[in-house]
Amino acid sequence: MTLVKVSSKGLITLPKKIRTDLGIHDGDYLTISSDKDRIIFRKAKIEIDYENPDDVWKNNAKNRLAHD
Repeated sequence: MTLVKVSSKGLITLPKKIRTDLGIHDGDYLTISSDKDRIIFRKAKIEIDYENPDDVWKNNAKNRLAHD
């Protein structure tokens, strides 16, 4: 178990060992949910639609994450 501190803006830093173990890289998306007294992070899988501009697929991905 690792202790992390929440900043005044609500930010935390994921420890390097956890990022490495889970293959989380700069720019990756995570989903977050809660269950009683737990916070659950999961690496998100985002499909890119190469036929649409970047802002279109990013908005679509955000909408899909909000509904998963």
